[in-house]
Amino acid sequence: MGKSSCVACGKFLSPIGGATCSFCAATFHKACVLIQGSVSSGWVCSGCKANQKRGDNSDTPVKTVSESSSSTSTQVTPQAPAPVLNTETQEMRRELAEYMEELRAYRKEMADFRSVVAAINERLDGLDQRLETIEQRKPLSAAIEVVELEKTVAQLKNELNERDQEALSSDLDIGHLPEIKGENILHTVIQVAAKLGVTLEARDIVFVERVGSADRVGEEKRARRVVVRLARRQLRDDLLSAARVRRTLSTTQLDIVAPTQRIYLNERLTRANRQLFHQVREECRRLQWRYSWTKRGRIYARQGDGKQVYPIRSEADVKRVFGPNLV
Repeated sequence: MGKSSCVACGKFLSPIGGATCSFCAATFHKACVLIQGSVSSGWVCSGCKANQKRGDNSDTPVKTVSESSSSTSTQVTPQAPAPVLNTETQEMRRELAEYMEELRAYRKEMADFRSVVAAINERLDGLDQRLETIEQRKPLSAAIEVVELEKTVAQLKNELNERDQEALSSDLDIGHLPEIKGENILHTVIQVAAKLGVTLEARDIVFVERVGSADRVGEEKRARRVVVRLARRQLRDDLLSAARVRRTLSTTQLDIVAPTQRIYLNERLTRANRQLFHQVREECRRLQWRYSWTKRGRIYARQGDGKQVYPIRSEADVKRVFGPNLV
């Protein structure tokens, strides 16, 4: 049921807590009609009592002027508003207390929220500091890792190169040996060994071949190198020793029709060692060092007689021995 207003004071009230006239259904505050306690179901307001029709006027006693004036005065006199004001004041105080309680709860929630925000900001500041530290360390650590990786790669390359070189321990490299179409290169190698004073038979040779592009045949260029694999390393070493003693071996000593040129016998090197040895010889030529040679797949250099012998295994050794300004 909705709210209604008091007929006497005009203020709103709940019908449950007021007095309702059984004739006109008008509602009043109990305080406005001076009622205490419960209201009877047949209660009639003073207005209805005054306007109620009488059944027989002859039986109704005639009111005197004073009585009529007293009755009228009773109906017209306004009721005391004190009880109504007290009720409204109490209601306002109750509502104000509720508002204050809600405000205190809101303030507490705000304080908790600020604490949470402060904690989050503190953690974010810590994360920012850690991120800055990591970013500062990252370039340095990355550079260190790159250097370590480069060292590891270089070490692995050297190990693989040494293994490949060990596999060539019985191989011989012959340079400036004239190349003729339809030649018997096996016979030519045996003939070269004989000129050096070393007896070599066909069974002592595992394989022999020329290496390089065949398109160079017939051109005015150097003949392709001859690679020989011998059955024993000792045979290879004997041939190299004889070649060092007889440095004058040339094409004129062989049954070959070709321009005169010196024939060279060297250890067969891996591709990496061959390039490294070429670089060492160029540096020796530039700096006028007298000696550069190979022995058992290792490269050596010496500035002159009685000087220190430098083993060279990598480009880093070349820079260390000959200086950073390389050819």
